[in-house]
Amino acid sequence: MFYSITGKVTRVDDNVAVVETGGVGYEVICSLATLDEISGETRTVYTYLQVREDGVSLFGFSSLEEKRMFLNLIAISGIGPKMAIMILSSMSPKMLAGAIINGQVGMLTKVKGLGKKTAERIVLELKEKLHETMKNAEADTMDGFEKVNFVDFTNEMADAVSVLMELGIKKEEATKLVKAKAAKGDKTEEIVRKCL
Repeated sequence: MFYSITGKVTRVDDNVAVVETGGVGYEVICSLATLDEISGETRTVYTYLQVREDGVSLFGFSSLEEKRMFLNLIAISGIGPKMAIMILSSMSPKMLAGAIINGQVGMLTKVKGLGKKTAERIVLELKEKLHETMKNAEADTMDGFEKVNFVDFTNEMADAVSVLMELGIKKEEATKLVKAKAAKGDKTEEIVRKCL
């Protein structure tokens, strides 16, 4: 129903942003990465409207890539919109796609509230779909996902990204740093030290 909203982000609390447009403030539930990117700016936020018996919720994304991954996640039995947002708060869509394609269930279970069985279901249901998307891609993009060498992104690298984010570095910048500095076999501490 709502594809996107363009307006000024006037408030951010926990995982909720208020996007004001036309005199109306829309409460939009977002991942931490989206909140970092849109805070205090006039931005277009791509949206997903959830309508249930007990209420209506609006979910927002700073990119179509993140929205597509969210839609893939909520199509899986047992994954609701709030869990999908938690997953996307823990890792970027590219990192998540890499974990799924490489069957890294352990990386997924690091998300609070995501058990091993559900993580295995995510891998089982999305691995082929994401792999197909990657295979059918033209030029340097894959339906919103940049082509990256997913196989080389290790659990240690993902942990290093998390540490850098805790130190105040934005997720996208932390991911670029880790990809540029990490060498094969590096432990988390070594990667973080190289990035700093």
